[in-house]
Amino acid sequence: MDTVKLILTDLDGTLFHDDKSISPLTKQTILDAQKKGVLFGISTSRALVNAVRYLDGITPDIAITNGGGLVLFNNEKIYSCEFSVQDTRRLIDSCFRIFGDDIIISIDNEKSLYSNADEDEFGDRYWTYTDFKNFDESAMKICIQTQDGQKVQELADSFGKDKIDLLPFSDIPWFKLSRKDATKDNAIKALGSKLNIPLEQIVSFGDDFNDIGMLQVCGIGVAMANAIPEVKHAADQTCKSNNEDGVAHWIIQNIL
Repeated sequence: MDTVKLILTDLDGTLFHDDKSISPLTKQTILDAQKKGVLFGISTSRALVNAVRYLDGITPDIAITNGGGLVLFNNEKIYSCEFSVQDTRRLIDSCFRIFGDDIIISIDNEKSLYSNADEDEFGDRYWTYTDFKNFDESAMKICIQTQDGQKVQELADSFGKDKIDLLPFSDIPWFKLSRKDATKDNAIKALGSKLNIPLEQIVSFGDDFNDIGMLQVCGIGVAMANAIPEVKHAADQTCKSNNEDGVAHWIIQNIL
């Protein structure tokens, strides 16, 4: 498939095995595709600092991180979309007002990942603890640990209807809030325009709610076998599961 110029893949549930590892087959396959002249990129909701720590053996040409809030090409920033410092403060205050002082939240931006979780909540400490009382930075993404979708919607509406991109995670009890235009599909459009790559020449892989727009906007959208039904419905094709190195096998069969 010589028309593919760029491969983009989600990480959790897609490129990663369930234990967050990447197989030697996948690493070699990505390298082989890059040697052939195909660009490779990650497209993840993870903050940049929380994504690159798992990419041992892989050097992506492109990193779409923070759910579409940040795009890097060869480590150069080419797109950014975030809440202002003032809007971030407003959302934090509204979050504690609606959910109470014990709610666990995380905020990420280009600089770092912050949370008020207990020290061992997320495993090893790649993130920065804060109680958010005096937090004065911008945010590319705000995540809330809750299953109360009604209250999350109340929080989003308090900021302004149709101004927030609000999505649940299918595998963990968290919700994500970002600016309406801070999505993977918008990031890909900006990327394609900057690099002069038609969207039709991009293939993307995903498994969860926030991958749907990405799969729809790319020329070929591939759902993992382990993807949720909504993602499979939005995709053009389905490949093997993340634990079966589905991304690698698709690249071998269709590009190499």
